[in-house]
Amino acid sequence: MLCPYCRTENAPGATRCAACTSWMVERPPVRDWTRAREGRLIAGVARGLSNRFGLPCAAVRLVFLLSILFGGWGVLAYVALWIAMPLEPIALLPPANLERREPATAQQG
Repeated sequence: MLCPYCRTENAPGATRCAACTSWMVERPPVRDWTRAREGRLIAGVARGLSNRFGLPCAAVRLVFLLSILFGGWGVLAYVALWIAMPLEPIALLPPANLERREPATAQQG
């Protein structure tokens, strides 16, 4: 893959140039700090953090549990994130069962 900026040849499928470190493709989407609506146990904080950082949700939950056992700061962090992180937006999908109605025409006879 050829870098559009410095014209250096890079490995196939590379996203950044090895020579000039420019993005050769569209930048990856920025993940938001949101609490999850689905797959949550209490408030969706652990699921939201796992979505944000690309970590397994079980690992994030385990860190919170261990932090509660070793000092108790996990409860404070969880509550603070519960307050600070908004819920993820609801995905608005068009209804699938809408029937297309044909306009009424006057019958000629």
